[in-house]
Amino acid sequence: MKNCSSNFFDDLSLALRNVPDSHVSRLILGWHASYILSEDGRKGVGFVPDSRIEPHTSRPVHTNSLLSSTLKELAGLYVSPFPQEFAAASAACSTLIPFDDGGQYLDAVMTCARGDKVAVLGYERDLVPFMRDWGWRSAFFDDRFAGRQDCFQQEEFSRAVREAEWVWLSPEAIRDRWLLSTQNILRDKKGCFLQGPGIPAVIEAFSELGVTHLVVPLGDDGGKIEAHISAGGSAWLCEALRWRVFVSSV
Repeated sequence: MKNCSSNFFDDLSLALRNVPDSHVSRLILGWHASYILSEDGRKGVGFVPDSRIEPHTSRPVHTNSLLSSTLKELAGLYVSPFPQEFAAASAACSTLIPFDDGGQYLDAVMTCARGDKVAVLGYERDLVPFMRDWGWRSAFFDDRFAGRQDCFQQEEFSRAVREAEWVWLSPEAIRDRWLLSTQNILRDKKGCFLQGPGIPAVIEAFSELGVTHLVVPLGDDGGKIEAHISAGGSAWLCEALRWRVFVSSV
């Protein structure tokens, strides 16, 4: 059996070699998202792990290293389990390998799972109302909110995935390596959504892992996006971002 984890990061590394590098002009790590502006004008939005799962701490040496890095140096931290580094790396990856201004509208695509069981890893309060509007039979798995409506202990997620028709994951599934070890399970599902921000447009590499739908935010107004993230806002509620779905084939 091939090592999906190694293959994925090898594919990402290969894709990164083919894009120009740049120094970072601005790096913002907000409460719910991160943001990068490079010296050559490119920008990207990343994923910030939830501080309620693990405390966000930083040391001067780490912060200084991040601020003096190029985009590619930051992207190399996509393998890091540390929140500060992963938040910067995910923004760098989405800056270096962005999705084009295409994809499908979120509401149009989400009807595909209407009436089906969907196992959702993580309870994101800004996202839950959308899922209920889509008519999904969603079960959420998150230790922080277990006991709320349709939310259960995270240890039950693996069992629920086997019973569900669809799976929904946040980038946390990359950081904790869950996504990189479940290829055979996901291939038995009708589909798997991987939600951004902070997802690089390496669609084929994600497809190899069993991901069929990549859900990412796109936006051109860097000033408004930066202001929203700097104020602690969620990418789901940013008016300057439009969410699109890019469908791959497994």
